Amino acid sequence: MKTLLVLEDEPSLMKLLRHTLRDYRLIEATTAEEALLLFIDHDYRVDLVVADLSLPARSGIQAALHLRSKIPDLPVILTSGYPRSAWSDRDSADLRKLGEVSVAVLQKPFASHKLLDLICDLTGWPPVWEARTA
Repeated sequence: MKTLLVLEDEPSLMKLLRHTLRDYRLIEATTAEEALLLFIDHDYRVDLVVADLSLPARSGIQAALHLRSKIPDLPVILTSGYPRSAWSDRDSADLRKLGEVSVAVLQKPFASHKLLDLICDLTGWPPVWEARTA
């Protein structure tokens, strides 16, 4: 079973993500600092990251940059309620540092199937709904 690190500080959205991603093993964090500690606690065994862009203290992009320093090809999905034109200069610069390979930005609100499709697109994993019907 694939392991996803989910970084989201909004409880209602975390609940939705938990339901949507129920076919994966989830490591849940509400802050970037917690995500980094959990990443270490799980011996860097994470297959994909879903991170909210806007978090208190440190952004989801900054957390993803740190995670990628340990796993360079780690797929990252960033979620944001703001269009890129409204991002801070630092977030835009950090996104450029993160690169374009295996990185996607998903605009909130999003449909659950969009997230699942994006996971398949970034990773090449079979769709989870096929596993449910098999």
